[in-house]
Amino acid sequence: MLPSKHLVAMVSCAVILVTAFYGESTAKGGDSKPQSSQWAWLGENGGTYWYVPSEYLKAYTWDTDDPSNPNTTVPIDDQTVWHIEKFDDGFFFGPVVVKFEGQPPLCQYMIGSVTPGPPSTPGQPGGRVEISFNGITELPGPKSPTITTGTGELVKQRGSWTFLMQMASGTQSTQVAHWADMQQCIAGADQPCWVDVLPGKGVDKTIQELLADCDAI
Repeated sequence: MLPSKHLVAMVSCAVILVTAFYGESTAKGGDSKPQSSQWAWLGENGGTYWYVPSEYLKAYTWDTDDPSNPNTTVPIDDQTVWHIEKFDDGFFFGPVVVKFEGQPPLCQYMIGSVTPGPPSTPGQPGGRVEISFNGITELPGPKSPTITTGTGELVKQRGSWTFLMQMASGTQSTQVAHWADMQQCIAGADQPCWVDVLPGKGVDKTIQELLADCDAI
């Protein structure tokens, strides 16, 4: 058994190491925490609006009972609209409308986060994104929980911020996979993305109209 003075010395060293570790972690946290404020514009002045351009509409849906069957694994258009209403310390919140080809609009509410981190494009500022989409309405058919998650990056491309996202959604019987470069639409009468009907098969409404339908629920 070690003498008591050696035990005291070991405990003292342990306390110093733990204190130093947590002190360094806190300092790093203090440095990185304010960095989330760089994304505060997402929720300022009424928030920001995002949609899927025509070149990124394609998604795939399949039957979970037979996912390799080409008759049940088919491409569909998926137009998705976000309204980020609020941003708080790296977290963002807001309503979502999803319009799958051949289905009525699906209303959701998203809770997400964006954290500073190295983007996939070297030399470009960006942040890692994680989103949980919570269903408010359900698609027709057998009732089962719908879970939608999204991962990706908020990156600057060609001078504009975009959400480069991968999303998975569905029920126990049907799944949907979709990746898209979500682009921002500035609210205003002079913006085609704001006043024109959005791209996508079966989409016959503007961003404002789609969101208004879900607001009424």
